[in-house]
Amino acid sequence: MIMRMQMKKYKMISDYMNNKKYRLSFNKLAANTFGLDFEDWYKNKLFYNKYICYSFVDGDEVIANISINKMDLIIKDQKKKALQIGTVMTHPNYRNQGLSAALMKHIIEKYENDYDVIYLFANDSVLNFYPKFGFRKTEEYFYELDAAQINKKQSRIRKLNKENEEDHNIILRLAENRQPVSQKLGIYNDIWPLLVYCLYEYSNNLYYLEDEDIILIAAREENRLHIYDILSLEPFILDNIIEKIVLESDKIIEIHFVPKLMKYNVIKGYKQRENDTLFVKSKEDLPKEILFPMTSHT
Repeated sequence: MIMRMQMKKYKMISDYMNNKKYRLSFNKLAANTFGLDFEDWYKNKLFYNKYICYSFVDGDEVIANISINKMDLIIKDQKKKALQIGTVMTHPNYRNQGLSAALMKHIIEKYENDYDVIYLFANDSVLNFYPKFGFRKTEEYFYELDAAQINKKQSRIRKLNKENEEDHNIILRLAENRQPVSQKLGIYNDIWPLLVYCLYEYSNNLYYLEDEDIILIAAREENRLHIYDILSLEPFILDNIIEKIVLESDKIIEIHFVPKLMKYNVIKGYKQRENDTLFVKSKEDLPKEILFPMTSHT
């Protein structure tokens, strides 16, 4: 009863990014909670009406928030509507009042009938929170290739520079209309947060295959090649892309999505994540092998 009385004095608001007062308060809470600043993303119009905040405010101050991100999935060649939940946070002075629970309940009631899959990634401190709302802890897979088996081929590949107008336009064009990276489990209509990753997190890891008109998001760490995503307007054969990007110095190729390979043997198993646990609420059973592309995480 006390909790209910306390919440009555707070107002729930949503979809307010164009309201400067609330947006800046949200940004402040996100910066203090996660070290994230959404303002530059807002100024560059990267939300595309895909990212929507649901928040409680006390006066003009955002005190608790849960955001949703609308996207589409391909699961075993079948199209699904998906909702990702993120930016779950409460100001320290307002915790233990049931604010996050009230927001989660509101979001689920509003969206669960219209979406096939609702999912999120949680840190280790809140693993007991999400099962209360019907979410199931789900293990993700990892996929690795021994680079020695790859038949290496030459291709015209260059690194993109987002500050270059021509390169920037290539990034926008392919991100806006990309094919799912995998028909086993892929994401499309995901321009948010895909463009944020392309223009910020992975801006130095964009490789353009000129002959194929494909962007490969990849990075090398010692002798390990990480392939995070592939942006293409047309269906592609992953084996062919790998053959063109691999170098003699690469020993292991790690693929950060569920791959469909035609030629090469893949090592796979359950991924061990720290402080990043996947929870899923789905209308039907999902396939055993689950790995959401890194560029879809919010």
